[in-house]
Amino acid sequence: MGLIHAWRMQRLVSDARTAFDRGDLTFIAGFDIDTRRRVSMKQIRKEIDLIINAVEPIGWECVSVEPFLASVKIDFLRQA
Repeated sequence: MGLIHAWRMQRLVSDARTAFDRGDLTFIAGFDIDTRRRVSMKQIRKEIDLIINAVEPIGWECVSVEPFLASVKIDFLRQA
C-alpha cells in the first residue's frame, strides 16, 4: 500500500488524538475492502491490528470490530 497507506494511518492517528483532546467519549475508525481484489482474512486481521495498535496508545480502548458489507468498523471508548 505504500505512501497512501502511511498517509491514511497518519491521518487516522491525528483524528484520534484530536477527538481525545476534545474530550469525545467515543471514536470510530474503519476501512473499506476492495472487492475487486482477493483479500484474505489474514490481510484484514492485520489491518485491524494495525489500526488498534495505532489508536489505543492515545487513550482509546477497542470495544468492538464489526464487518459491514465490504468494510470494517472499529469502535473505541475513552479509557478511564
